[in-house]
Amino acid sequence: MNEQIDLLPDIRAYSDYRVFLKDFFEHKKKENSNYSHRVFIRKAQMSSPSHLKMVIDGKRNLTGKTIKKYITAIGLKKKEASFFSLLVNYNQEQNHEEKIGLFQEIMQERRKKGLSDIEEAQYDFLSKWHYVAIYCLLDLKDFKNDPSWITSKIKKKVSTQNIEKALSELRRLGLIKENEDGNLVQTNGPLDTTDDVQNLAFKTYHKNMSELAIHSLENEDALNREFNGVTIPIDTKNMGKIKDMIRAFRKELNEVASNMDEPNEVYQMNIQFFPLTEVDK
Repeated sequence: MNEQIDLLPDIRAYSDYRVFLKDFFEHKKKENSNYSHRVFIRKAQMSSPSHLKMVIDGKRNLTGKTIKKYITAIGLKKKEASFFSLLVNYNQEQNHEEKIGLFQEIMQERRKKGLSDIEEAQYDFLSKWHYVAIYCLLDLKDFKNDPSWITSKIKKKVSTQNIEKALSELRRLGLIKENEDGNLVQTNGPLDTTDDVQNLAFKTYHKNMSELAIHSLENEDALNREFNGVTIPIDTKNMGKIKDMIRAFRKELNEVASNMDEPNEVYQMNIQFFPLTEVDK
């Protein structure tokens, strides 16, 4: 009988280096009950025995110097070490544009190894407006499973090639499928993704939608749109109540739209509530 080999966690399969470190430590502990945080820190030639635990718990970040020490303690080879450094920089980056660039580098490295880039498809769906628009277009009574028709329907803002890519990724994510008649339909299945991907996509999505809103304000007939706004003084202690009111309205509007018998267009509603004055931290 062949004995099953328990392999070390593959860093390239992770999106969070802290989760990798946790799994690595548990793996080593399983191999040898005497393995401890102190053993790891000693291999890293560091002095603080609690450093690893604090990093795993998100209470400390790694620096350029400590990244190298951790790589030594883990025993990563050159390419794995490079990916570990990339992942640390991605997880700790605060600038949104820089973080997107690092995310794309991670996806590129995974593709080189033939690993699934499902997270990239998830990010595209959550951040690119035309993915959601196509998904909603399927509800229209005159929808046609034709990239050229879809391109024309969304006012040629997206190329046919990108429409084809979006349809392919929506299928791969399990959000749409072909029914018995060969027509595309929504599956109503949930999109299961990480918080990190959601948070990364969130800013890009709203930035893109704000740009589309400006374009609509400048080019769309007033009969086909509704722009409104109000500037008000508030007590920030009531912030939670105001957010609940906004979310309740959004939910109510969504329910009304979902029960319409024959929708014929796709609209976007943005609700923006933000401070015009300096917020007291």
